[in-house]
Amino acid sequence: MFSSYGGGKSVNGESIMPAKILFLTKQLKIFIRLNERLGEQKYTVFNVTSQQSAAQAIASQDFSAVLLDLDCIGLDETAQLIAQNRPVVNGPIIVLAKAWSQEVMLMLFALKIDDFLLTTVPFSELLARLKQRIWIYQTHRHQQPQHPELEGAVKSSTIHLDDLTIDLQHYQVTRDNHDLGLTPKEFKLLIYLINHNGQVLNREQILTKVWGYDELESSRIVDIHISHLRDKIELDSKNPKIIKTVRGFGYIFEDKNLKIDYQ
Repeated sequence: MFSSYGGGKSVNGESIMPAKILFLTKQLKIFIRLNERLGEQKYTVFNVTSQQSAAQAIASQDFSAVLLDLDCIGLDETAQLIAQNRPVVNGPIIVLAKAWSQEVMLMLFALKIDDFLLTTVPFSELLARLKQRIWIYQTHRHQQPQHPELEGAVKSSTIHLDDLTIDLQHYQVTRDNHDLGLTPKEFKLLIYLINHNGQVLNREQILTKVWGYDELESSRIVDIHISHLRDKIELDSKNPKIIKTVRGFGYIFEDKNLKIDYQ
């Protein structure tokens, strides 16, 4: 069981909180203890108990970190969950297990997890590792251009797309002054498509440029995010006018009347 923590709210002087964390486990006592201690550190912890519920949560929300209890769903399902969702999680994935296995550890690290720990690890160590890894991801993200997908394109503060207003400064898409609630990944995906106005993009291109991964098991995550994005920005998501499917290849955004307000 985790022990208590007495640390501060920063790593190397850099604040990394608040953070939203997903914890997959059926061990209620561990979750309650972890939730209480992390709550004191201004973290918000969400608990799920199955592979499907974890995948749904990751697809619909942005988490600063994901903790996976290996003994909750077993090795095969844990590995599958990581392989399918590593591109989406813009933060550390830490796996906890009751027993140590070098073979399991090496397999999980090959899937790009960030740490493999025993559930008996002192809480102070768990939290220190968690905060440090979140800090690394946040630092790397802040060092990147705000919109790397717009490099080489016209820089602007606002894009008008029919009845949509896309605010690049506040990462917001509105219709009739109503925020459509795009996640950061959905926003980045939309901007990437707009920046390639009139160009058919295959799933691998989108995956590499929006998620930043060159080698992935599946590009299904692109289809999932396109579907969520259409649900939010299309007037009729079943008959999309903004993001169209090119069967057998990928997707295209095409608008000859696209209006951009220059800075």
